[in-house]
Amino acid sequence: MFNHARSLLVNLSGTGTVYAEVPGDELIPQSYKEINFPTYLDTVRSRIFGAKPDRAMLNYRSNQLLNLISATELQSYILKLDPRITYPSSKLINFDFSPKINKFEGGHNSISLTGSPISPDASGVSKFEFRLRVYGGNLEVERLSWPVSTNVTPIVLTENLSQPIPLPFSGYSALVTTTNDCSWMVKGFLKPSNNLTPILDSFESIGAPTLLQLFGAARVEPYSTFYNCWKNHPDFAYRLSGIVLALIYRSEELRNG
Repeated sequence: MFNHARSLLVNLSGTGTVYAEVPGDELIPQSYKEINFPTYLDTVRSRIFGAKPDRAMLNYRSNQLLNLISATELQSYILKLDPRITYPSSKLINFDFSPKINKFEGGHNSISLTGSPISPDASGVSKFEFRLRVYGGNLEVERLSWPVSTNVTPIVLTENLSQPIPLPFSGYSALVTTTNDCSWMVKGFLKPSNNLTPILDSFESIGAPTLLQLFGAARVEPYSTFYNCWKNHPDFAYRLSGIVLALIYRSEELRNG
């Protein structure tokens, strides 16, 4: 089952498949095709999802925002688009964000991770995937997820032991011990911040022209209600919901031509 407001927020073409390995993934109808947004909506979306959001970030943030709206009377605007509700997602609540390590070659070796995951909120990049290979006493680290880095200078091991090697854009470092050639895959997802306050705060500086396009100059419904929530409501949930609902409804207008 799927919800149309969620499809508009995530804005990924539907395949009829749930990607179980991605946190919070839900069905998107195959009839839904990704919308090419104008600049002002791309600007709004970047404040919500980050500069280059991947599927995991889109899933996670959309779930947060739709649950926020569901706690207000503004939920009726979601139900007008689609009465079917798929959130909250137990797949997201129970998802294990700790990194996973798979060994592909080699016998007498070990790898451990140190450090703490960074926040992906600004970049929007939640997924990380690395290949670590030891050959001839050298360690090579390649990032396979975006931003990809394959031209990495090999690191010389000292007495079969590496220093902590940073895994770029993850916050983790790897420590490798080996006596022979071997390889590992390290992958996982960075958990977005649970705090939505910075998102709302960021709209204070987004600029009047973007907000004018988002809410409209004439203030017709439902955008008049959305604008009043954003500008005048004392409750955080209503203020942020006003912006998100305006984004959803503008997206629906574009989808319908």
